[in-house]
Amino acid sequence: MSDLKFSLRWALIGLFIALFAFVFNYNMHPINLPGYEILAGPAMLALMPFSEETPFWPKLGIFLIGQYLFYVAAIFAIKKLFHTIFA
Repeated sequence: MSDLKFSLRWALIGLFIALFAFVFNYNMHPINLPGYEILAGPAMLALMPFSEETPFWPKLGIFLIGQYLFYVAAIFAIKKLFHTIFA
């Protein structure tokens, strides 16, 4: 399996983790989820250029895309690094 294909598949786990953290923090409980800022950090960075007045659904889309792209890039870079170190 190529490194890119591997990264794309495993990044879905990061996407679902962020989606779970978002839904938990937004709907289910009035308490803060411990580590939410770390779990959803890449997505929050993707949302920084947008204002509070941005509608919910586009903001959620940007949140999820930012999270997914970060995980793809991070997993791809780590896998390439391991290949160069241990090859």
